Amino acid sequence: MAYTAYKLSFTTGLHIGQDYGRASLDDSRMTLHSDTLFSALCCEAVKKGKLFELSEYFFQDILAISDTFPYREQELFLPKPIIYLGNHKREGDPGLRKKLKSLEYIPLSLFEDYLRELKGGGLDLEKLEQEFGSLTVVTKAAVTGQEQTRPYHQAIWRFAPSCGLYFILRSREASAQTLFLEILTELSLSGVGGKQSAGLGKFKVEEIPVPKELAELLENEKAPWQILLGTALPKDEELEEALFGGWYALIRRGGFVRSDHYGDRQLKKRTIYMLAPGSCLKKRFTGGFFDLKGHGAHPVWRLGKTLFAGVNL
Repeated sequence: MAYTAYKLSFTTGLHIGQDYGRASLDDSRMTLHSDTLFSALCCEAVKKGKLFELSEYFFQDILAISDTFPYREQELFLPKPIIYLGNHKREGDPGLRKKLKSLEYIPLSLFEDYLRELKGGGLDLEKLEQEFGSLTVVTKAAVTGQEQTRPYHQAIWRFAPSCGLYFILRSREASAQTLFLEILTELSLSGVGGKQSAGLGKFKVEEIPVPKELAELLENEKAPWQILLGTALPKDEELEEALFGGWYALIRRGGFVRSDHYGDRQLKKRTIYMLAPGSCLKKRFTGGFFDLKGHGAHPVWRLGKTLFAGVNL
């Protein structure tokens, strides 16, 4: 079993829909969830006639991926753990609480320090504050066959120099990783996220080794707390045990089906709620694949498997 990280250096702007369920063309996330990345890879695999092969690798747990998280130069960031440990110092300081609430990602080099801060240790939170880019909103005109065009707003995320996204791949077979990288490279040319027809979402791929301190977290299956590093959902038979005693957040997962063969018009997937990255559970679970098919012609799979980081808290 091998872990590899892939840096995505974006050469164009990026539009990723928000999680709250309403139309969000005028707003955008910075990162891609693992299930979204998997769906994008599947769409690319269809073009190469490799959909069944790629999806089977994920079905059989030969391949697994994390969410995408930001990086800045050589520093990788992890999601802030979703957990409450009763830090009295933090509870009594409104300014400290506000700073902690605004944090989304923790630099890997300070991750152990942050975990100690959760238990009451001291940490300068200003060291954790980072900017990875900026969101801009542009006004465009839609031509719908009418005499007058209709203006609309489009949000585009642009990364700062030396910043981008990365994700972690776990592979149990070299041939599976080779196919994965081949499809990821093709995806980099097509783009990810929304408005690809306008040239958004294109990136360059760089394979890097997983840092030792991160590899230790990934391999620590016996730690008392397991942090989700992606968007996931246990299978029905795993659900009760997986959530018992844990701290977690739910995110809405919906959207449209990107397929020319699903229906005679663009149709929506069924909506489900999944566990957010950063959720802290007592043990790892396998997770499942969920068919979100509505009235279309073929299954629509949502990936519910991901990676974990074991920590001592």
